[in-house]
Amino acid sequence: MKKIKIEEGKIFFGLLMFLLMFFNFACTSSYSKDVDMGVHFRDGDVRDFYFSISDYYRVPVRDVYIIRDRHPFITYEELPVLFFIVKEARVEPDFVIKYRKVGYSWFDIMIKFGLHPERVYERYIIVDGPPYGKAWGYHKKHNRKVLVYRDTDIIELSNIKFIADYYHERPEVVVDVKKKHAKYIDVHREIHHKHREKQYKEEKNKQRDRKF
Repeated sequence: MKKIKIEEGKIFFGLLMFLLMFFNFACTSSYSKDVDMGVHFRDGDVRDFYFSISDYYRVPVRDVYIIRDRHPFITYEELPVLFFIVKEARVEPDFVIKYRKVGYSWFDIMIKFGLHPERVYERYIIVDGPPYGKAWGYHKKHNRKVLVYRDTDIIELSNIKFIADYYHERPEVVVDVKKKHAKYIDVHREIHHKHREKQYKEEKNKQRDRKF
């Protein structure tokens, strides 16, 4: 009986140590590991937006969720800015977030990593009317070598670039859709659904052609 109790004590102690080690690992792991398998998807529009960001920027979707949960001052529409800098500068998200948290503008952060908006976004700046043409029009008019973009300019242009590139749309199409919506999550939803319907029709046509 005494031997059985000792064995039970060893099993309990071993299980306790395993749980402590697992808890410690979970608390100290990196972005790619620090995620609960039960992460809930808040709603369909946000989920689709996150998955598209994940696919376009080649980052795990769980990283997108974790960053938004850990750093709520990074808005949904700033995620394309963040991951663009991460991808082009080849740095970890935390490195960029650190500068943002202490008050650096997105323009300052981009310049710090050698990313010049007037070159990066030249194709995506629509000069015909506000708000997208304001900064570029001023740049052309005054022939300045460096233009300081506002955060709103960087956010707008990053989202236009992300959505246009990912869905193979012309930037003008994204700008036209944005005129109907306040948020880029809604712009993404409309263009995402449009492309899903297009893919569905193409697949139906292929299936029909195979029958003949």
